[in-house]
Amino acid sequence: MKKKKLLTDRSGDLYQKQIDEAAKRLSDDIDAEVIRYMYKQEGWHEVVLDWIMTHEVSAEVDLWVMKNTKGKHWTRGLVWLFEKKQDATWFTLRWSQQYA
Repeated sequence: MKKKKLLTDRSGDLYQKQIDEAAKRLSDDIDAEVIRYMYKQEGWHEVVLDWIMTHEVSAEVDLWVMKNTKGKHWTRGLVWLFEKKQDATWFTLRWSQQYA
């Protein structure tokens, strides 16, 4: 009888952990959408890439952005926002069709 209770406790903990992780992801997604909306309202320029990015390519893109942009930027996944239109333009020219 005790083993069944332990199994229930463990599965309950696992279930709660999954719920907590899902709630955290949802919260992060909502926060990202609010930030994205706020930046766009402030006149930032959005670029959404339409290809899947590997971890290696993501690091390459991040490095390119650090070296080649003048203004601030924000990113989440394939969505990039740039404070300066010129940065968004150069980013689009460099990365929009890179791996499509």
